[in-house]
Order: sequence, then structure tokens, then C-alpha cells
Amino acid sequence: MHSNTESLDTGASGRPVRHLVATEAAMAAAGLDGWQQRYQQLTPGHFLAQVQQATYGDVHVFRERTNQALLEEGEARRGYLSIALPHRECADGWFSGYRMSGDTVLRAGNGQPLAMRTPPSLDLLGVTLPLPALQRVMEREGVPELIARLQPATEVRRAASEDFRAAMLAVLAASAMQSEVFNQRFVESAMRDALLMAVVSTLTHGIGDVLLPTPPARRRLVAQAYEMVRAAPEAPWSVLVLCERLGVSRRTLQYSFNEVTGLAPLEFVRALRMNGVRQALGGRQAPEPVGVVAARWGFNHLPRFAAQYRAFFGELPSETAGRGR
Repeated sequence: MHSNTESLDTGASGRPVRHLVATEAAMAAAGLDGWQQRYQQLTPGHFLAQVQQATYGDVHVFRERTNQALLEEGEARRGYLSIALPHRECADGWFSGYRMSGDTVLRAGNGQPLAMRTPPSLDLLGVTLPLPALQRVMEREGVPELIARLQPATEVRRAASEDFRAAMLAVLAASAMQSEVFNQRFVESAMRDALLMAVVSTLTHGIGDVLLPTPPARRRLVAQAYEMVRAAPEAPWSVLVLCERLGVSRRTLQYSFNEVTGLAPLEFVRALRMNGVRQALGGRQAPEPVGVVAARWGFNHLPRFAAQYRAFFGELPSETAGRGR
């Protein structure tokens, strides 16, 4: 029996994306970062596990797939919480005494023991993140006590589980890309914030909205965000960063942007940056290389930017620059 690992170098500050293939349950248990786990195989047959995992700062996302029923026991680091979701077809197995399904959000960590009996075929997506960061976002959302009330297994609405699953799969797919895009210095913080917000969105889905601001307040909020981004377009803007800087909840931010601009917050940020590049390239001042202008507005991967620019404006940035000379 053997196990092999492959580290995929994305170029982002030496951060590895790991893919583990194991033919022994014990090897699979040892391969999951941040956990002290023990696996016992419960059903007969050849065992195969695949674990994909990536780390963004202090946030860790993983996918675990196994082909035999297991008894999984273990503990995670104190100060961290793991939130996981089984695959859609999961209709068997239990987690800390609770039955699992494809809409069951599983909670573990912060030094607490876990015990899970997996179904014969498991596909589990999860994220481990620091409790203080999660708590700050929960407080911003107006539900500071929610973490303390979480059960080991919580049923969520189908829309919430599908969105959470899609968010984690998207992050893992992006992590596996061997692309220069990961040389962008803000990619790690953007991915970290996206995972934090995905967890918060899932856990707060269906909770009644807080009182939304008046229309004039919503317009002022968007105007504030506009001025902040214009002042530092190259900064690593994310929904979480905007919420923290503006002192509002995710719901308030998204509602305000949708009503005032017709766009989601980050779509608006992207449009603002694109227009900033276009205005700079089309100006009559001394010409600068397209890559220099793009980087000043937060675009650090030139081929990707050029494709996005063409899709947005119908021409390449070099064509815009040529007319301005």
C-alpha cells in the first residue's frame, strides 16, 4: 500500500496547493492539514482517498473524497472552526450523533473532538478559518451570538448549501491553476475574504434582514465606497473589506449597490477600475505602457486583463492607447 502527494506551486508567495492520493485510511487521515485524525475503514474493499487542499493566509479550504465507509475521529486546533458540507447525494452517515445529508452544514474545531461515520462514498467540501475573524464578521452582520449557538450539524436551505458548495469548488479550481494570476499580491487576501463571506452567508441564510438604511443613506454609502476605491484602486477590495471600512453589514452593502448602481459591489469596483484604465490610456498626456496603467488600477495579469478589457469595451487596451497618441 502506498500514498503519494503532489504539491502544485501556484507562484503565490510559495503557497502550495496540495493533492493527496492515499490507498490506506491512516495515510488519508495524516494528509489533512490542521487536524489530528484517526480513520478506520468499516466496509470491505480496496480503499482510495483523494484530498485537495489550499491555504490562503489563515484560511484553509479542502475537498475529501473516499470510496469506503469510515469512522473518522479527531481534533482540530484551538481558535479555529471547520465548516463542511457533504455532497448532494449524501443520505447516509452521521456526524457527532447527527444524521448527514447534502444540506447539512457540519461544524467542528476549536479543540473539540469529532466523530463521523461516513457513507461508503463521501465527497466532503470544507473550510477551516480562525474564530476571531469569523466572529468579527458575524458581529458586523448583527448576529454575534450565532457561532455559540451552532449545533454540530445544521440543516440549511437548498439555495444556501448550493451557493456554499459552489463557492468552495470555485476557490479550489482557481487554486489549482498554474497561472501568473497568482502573482497578484492581493489574490491571497481576496480568496480568504471570499471564503469567510461564503461561510457567513451560509450560516446566516434565512435570518431576517436587519433594518436597511433609507434611500438617501444608501446613496451616501455607495458614494463613500466610490471615493474609497477611486483613492486606492489597486487595493485588495473585497466585500468583506468594503463592509469593514464602511461599517455596514453584507446585506446593507449588497442591497445599496444593487439599488443605486444595478451592480453587485465587486462588479461596480471592476467597472470603476476598467473605466479608470480607459481614461488613462485615451488621455493626451505622455503615453505609458498598458501594463503600467493596468497595474495602477489593480490589474496585474496583463493577458487576462486584456481579455477582460476587450469583453468590456469591445476593443483591446492597445487600441484605446493608440487613439490617444
